[in-house]
Amino acid sequence: MSKIYTITEDRGFTKIKFLAKPAYDDIVGIIDEIAEHYPYERRLWDLSEIEFDLTAQELQAIALYGKGKFPLPNKMAFLTDNDLIFGELRMFEGYRAHDQITTMQVFRKNDEAEAWLRE
Repeated sequence: MSKIYTITEDRGFTKIKFLAKPAYDDIVGIIDEIAEHYPYERRLWDLSEIEFDLTAQELQAIALYGKGKFPLPNKMAFLTDNDLIFGELRMFEGYRAHDQITTMQVFRKNDEAEAWLRE
């Protein structure tokens, strides 16, 4: 089991919970793992308990990498109550803005994120 994250299937969606600050390579590995082994139509990325400090270039690279791995329609929710991470995730949304396949949103409360994923 990874000391950086857990991946579980939870009532119709895949939940990725970070336990420690991920590096760029960690996130790329998680994307590969989800694409190969988990349903990815609805994903919740829980960053509520970590620090997060990827560069703008790394966020853009992750956005492009994920776009290539998930070619079917899907929804992605991000969870954080940290203002800095919230802003970085909004920037990530911008990098994926022209992606007609993925719908995404950033949330501060878990119940709101889960309800949106189930819509």
